[in-house]
Amino acid sequence: MPNEQFRADVALAPLKVFQRRTVDYVFDRLYGQDDPVRQFLVADEVGLGKTMVARGVIARMIEHLWDNTKRIDILYICSNQAIAAQNLNRLNVLGRRELALPTRMTLVPLQLRDQVGLDANRVNFISLTPGTTFDLRSATGVTQERALLFHLLRDLVTRPRGLHNLLQVTAGVEGWNRAVDNLTLEGVDKRIIERFRRDLQADHDLFEELERICELFPRRRDTYPAEMTQPRNSLVARLRAKLSHACVDALKPDLIIMDEFQRFRDLLHGDSDAAILARELFDYSRGDGHGARTLLLSATPYRMLTLAGDAPDEGDHYQDFLETLSFLYGREKGPEVAATLAREMRAFRGLLHALPQSQSHASAVETRQSIERRLRRVIARTERVASTVERDSMMSEPRIAVSIAPADLAQASAVSQVARTLDAPEIIEYWKSSPYLLNFMRHYSLKRLLKDQIDAPSAVLRTAIQAARPAMLDHDAIDAYAPLDPANGRMRAIMDDIFGQHLEQNLWIPAAMPYYGDARAKAPLTKALIFSSWSMVPDAIAALLSYEAERRMGVGESGRRYFEQHRLRPLQFRQDHGRLAGLRALLLIYPSPVLAELADPLAVFSETKASLSLEGMRSAVGDRLKPALDALKEGAVSHQDAHSAEWAAPAVIDDLLGARSRAWLEAPHGMRALASEDAFHDHIAELATAVRTRHIGASSEDLSDLLVDVALGSPSVCALRALKRIAPELAWDDPRLLSAAAEVAWSFRALFNQHDAVALLRRDTDDHYWRRVLAYCAQHNLQAVLDEYAHYLVDAEGIGARPAEDRAIGVARAMAQALAIRPSQIDVDDVRVDGESLAISKFQMRGRFAMRLADYKDEDGAVARLGSVRDAFNSPFRPFVLATTSVGQEGLDFHPYCYRVYHWNLPGNPVDLEQREGRVHRFKGHAVRLNLAERQATVVSGRGKTPDDPWKLMFEHARSEATIDTDLIPYWIYEGSVRVERRVPMLPFSREVTRLAWLKRSLTIYRLAFGQPRQDELLDYFHTLMEAGLEVTALESLQIRLEPTSPTICPSSAAI
Repeated sequence: MPNEQFRADVALAPLKVFQRRTVDYVFDRLYGQDDPVRQFLVADEVGLGKTMVARGVIARMIEHLWDNTKRIDILYICSNQAIAAQNLNRLNVLGRRELALPTRMTLVPLQLRDQVGLDANRVNFISLTPGTTFDLRSATGVTQERALLFHLLRDLVTRPRGLHNLLQVTAGVEGWNRAVDNLTLEGVDKRIIERFRRDLQADHDLFEELERICELFPRRRDTYPAEMTQPRNSLVARLRAKLSHACVDALKPDLIIMDEFQRFRDLLHGDSDAAILARELFDYSRGDGHGARTLLLSATPYRMLTLAGDAPDEGDHYQDFLETLSFLYGREKGPEVAATLAREMRAFRGLLHALPQSQSHASAVETRQSIERRLRRVIARTERVASTVERDSMMSEPRIAVSIAPADLAQASAVSQVARTLDAPEIIEYWKSSPYLLNFMRHYSLKRLLKDQIDAPSAVLRTAIQAARPAMLDHDAIDAYAPLDPANGRMRAIMDDIFGQHLEQNLWIPAAMPYYGDARAKAPLTKALIFSSWSMVPDAIAALLSYEAERRMGVGESGRRYFEQHRLRPLQFRQDHGRLAGLRALLLIYPSPVLAELADPLAVFSETKASLSLEGMRSAVGDRLKPALDALKEGAVSHQDAHSAEWAAPAVIDDLLGARSRAWLEAPHGMRALASEDAFHDHIAELATAVRTRHIGASSEDLSDLLVDVALGSPSVCALRALKRIAPELAWDDPRLLSAAAEVAWSFRALFNQHDAVALLRRDTDDHYWRRVLAYCAQHNLQAVLDEYAHYLVDAEGIGARPAEDRAIGVARAMAQALAIRPSQIDVDDVRVDGESLAISKFQMRGRFAMRLADYKDEDGAVARLGSVRDAFNSPFRPFVLATTSVGQEGLDFHPYCYRVYHWNLPGNPVDLEQREGRVHRFKGHAVRLNLAERQATVVSGRGKTPDDPWKLMFEHARSEATIDTDLIPYWIYEGSVRVERRVPMLPFSREVTRLAWLKRSLTIYRLAFGQPRQDELLDYFHTLMEAGLEVTALESLQIRLEPTSPTICPSSAAI
C-alpha cells in the first residue's frame, strides 16, 4: 500500500460511541504509559459488535506503529473459515485486498512466496484457523506439507530416497511425485529454511530418529506394517511441529486477534504442541523489544455459570475464570494475581452470604470495587440490559397455550407400546418433545432396536407396529394434501401461533415501513427461531410446518399431488413451436432506469404527509409516468394490426428518454450474461430489436396501468431502486447497477416458480401469471421490503466503506443467494409390517417454509450449506421458521427478520437462555427496526425530499434524540410496541413451569455469582433473599461491572 501516513479516523468512523470508548480503553491498556499489558479481553455481551471493536484497535495500532515500524503484521485467528469470511471485510482497515492465509502454519512459507514475502508490504493482515494452524494431532498433514518437508530435508539426510518414500505416507504414487516435482524452495523466506534446519540439527534425538526412519524405507511399497507406519507418522508430526515454530519468525506478529477464543481456550494453557506453538506467537518480541499484543474476543470467555449437575467436560466457571485471568496478566504476574483474586472472591462470597446486614453490604461494595479495579486492567465488557426503561433488554414473554388432545395420547400409547416391546428407554420425554416419533427417529436407540429385530420380529412387536400405524404419517394422505393432526401439544401451539397470523400467505416478511397500503391492525409478522434439545425435533418442525404451509397456500386445491415430480415453472424463457413464449416475463427481469427514477414510491411517500392506499399510490405513480407515456406516443412505432409488444415498452421508453440501457441490453456482458440458454438470448435479441426499431405493436388502453404495475411491482425495477439507495454515486443507467438489479430479479424468478408460490398467486384468478406476479409485488410493498433489506445488507456484508460499485454488487449477490435457496429434503421413516418381518423404508418431505439449521441436500441432490440456510433466514424471504439444536445457540446472527424465540425445550442454564435469545437481539434487529419505523417514519414521510437511504436517516434522527451517548440506543435498543419475544410452549403442570420461573429469576442475579465456585449454592441463597423481600436493586450495587471507564462514562452501560 502507499507509504503515506496511515490515519485511523476513517476506519473508526463507523464505530458506535460505546464501541469507540472500548477501543480507546483497550488501546491505552495495550500501548499506554500506565503499566500496559500484552493481553486484553473484550467480553462484550452477545451481539454488541466485538468485531468492530477489533477493527478500531487495528486502526489505532497501525497509526501508533506507523512511524517507527518497517512492517506491521496482524494475525486474525478464528475458529473456521465461515467466520473469517464474514468478518474479514469488517476488519480490513487498509482499503486493499487483505493478505489472507487461511492455511496451515506449515504452508505459510509457500503462501508468502506467492506474495513476494511479507517484507514487500507495509501492513500484512494474515488469517489463520487454529484447527489447521495449531492442531498437529493429524500427524501426517497434507501432501503439500510433506512435499515442502522433503525439499527442506533432502540435503540434510544421508538417504534422500528413503526420505522421499517415508514422506509419501498414503498419497498415490502419481500425486506424490507430482507434488514433489512441482514444488521448489525458490522464493521461500531463507530465515524459515535456516531456522528449521538449525533447530532440527540441534535436536539430536529427532535428527537421529529421522535418519533411522529413512533407513526403514529404502524402497516404495503398496502397504507397510504397523511397526513401520507408527514411528513414521510420529516422526512426520514432530517435523511438522518444528516447521510450524520456524514459521513464527517469518510472521513477526504485532497484534494477534483471537475471535471467539473460548472455542480454543486450551491454546492458552498446558504443554501440548499446540499450546507451545501458540505461546511462541503470544510471546513474540522483535529485536527492538516491541512485543506482540494479543486481543481476545468472546462474549463467554469462560463458562459463565456452572451448576452442580453439569457434565465435568463442559468446563468449570471458577477454574476457567482463574486460568483466563492468569493468561491475561502474563506468565510472570498471572499466577500471583489469580491467587490474590481468588482470596478476594472468597471474601466477597462471605460478605454476600452475610446479607442483608447493612454493614455486610457496605463491605461487599468496597470489596467489589477492589475486584473491579484488578479485572479492568485486562477485561472490558459492555451490556445492553440497563439501557431499557424497565431494565428488561426489550424482552417480553407472551403466554402460549399448550393443550393435550386425544391424538397426542394415542401417539403416546402407540409409541410406548412399541418401546416396551423393545425394552427401549422410557419415552415420555420423547413423546413430549416430538410428534410422529416413529417417523423421525433419526439415530436414536429406538430405531437401532427396531433394526436389530427387522428380520425376525416377535409377534408382539408386529402387533404393536400394526397398532401404531394410525399414529404414523401416512404417505398417501400426505400425497393428497390431507390435513395432518399436529399430534403434539407443543407443535399444535406453535402451529396455532404461526398460522393464526396467516404467515404462510406471504412470500416475504412485510416491510417495517411500508410506503402505502392499509395500516397494520395486529402485531407485525416476524420469523420464528425454535430451539430444541432433541435432534429429531427440527426435522419434525421443518417437515410438518412446511407441509401445512403448502396445504394452506392451496397447492392441493390446484390439483397437484405432494410427491408429484413434474414442476410447473410458468416463468420460463423458451421456444414454443417457434414462438418466444416468455417475452412478457421480461417485464420482471428488465430493470428500467427511467421507470425506477420517475415513479419511485419512496419519492411519493416523502412528499405526502397523509398515508396512501395502494390505489392512491397507483394514481400518484400514474401521474409521474405521464412524461414517459407521452414520449412513447410520440416516438414509438405502433401498428394496430400488429401483435402487441407492450412487453418492450419500458425498454423503448428508456431509449426514447436517453438512458444508456440499450447498449447494456445488446452487450454480451449485459443482460445476456444472466443465463446461457439460447432461448433466453433469443428473448433478449427480440427485446433489443424492439428497442432499436422502437416498435411496440398494437397499443392497448391499459398500457398506463401496465407501466404502473411495472413501476411498483417489477422485481428488477424495485431492485434497481434499492441498490441505487445504497450506492447513490452510481447513475440510474450505470451498466454495473443494471446488471446487479437484473441478477436480483433473476433470483425472484426462482421464487415465483416454486409450486407453492404458483398456487398462492393463481388462487381465484385467471390473470396471466406474469401479471399476477407484478400485482402481488405491488400489493405487498416489494420496494419498501428491498430498501430495508439493502440497508441491512450493507452492514451485514461489511461493505459500507467500499466503493459504490462494490456495495451494489455485494448487496445484489447476497439478495440473489438468499432468494435462490432450494427446499431441503427431510427423511421420514416409514415402519410397517411385511408378512413375518418388518420393513423400514423412507420417503422425503420438503422443508421450505420451515427449515433445519444444517447442511442438507436439495431436490436435485445438491448440497446446500448451513451458511446458506442462515443467510436465507436472515432475509425477508423464506424460510420463515428455523429449527435448531444448540448448534444455533452461539456465534450466529438470526436477528434481521426475527424477534420471536421459541424454547421447545428449556435449557438447563440461565446463561444458555440468554445466549439463545441473544441470537435475535442484535444490531438493528427486527424489533428495533419496527419500533424505529413506528416512531420515526414522519422523518421520511412528508419531508419533501427523497432521502438516499430512509433507514439511515431514521436511525440518525433517533440517535440525535437519545438521552445517553453510548449508541446502544437506537441501534441495539429502541423501545416501542414491539419487543423481543420469549415463547415457551409448556405442558400444563409439567416440571418446566417451575424450571422457567427458576431460570428467569436466575437471569436477574446470576452475574452476582461471577468468579465464584459452587455458583448454584449462591444462586439458591439469592433466591431465598428475594423471596424474603430483598429488592433486586439492592443486589445490583454488588454486581461486578467492567464497562470501559472514561470521564463521561454512563454508569448504566454494563455489568458482568
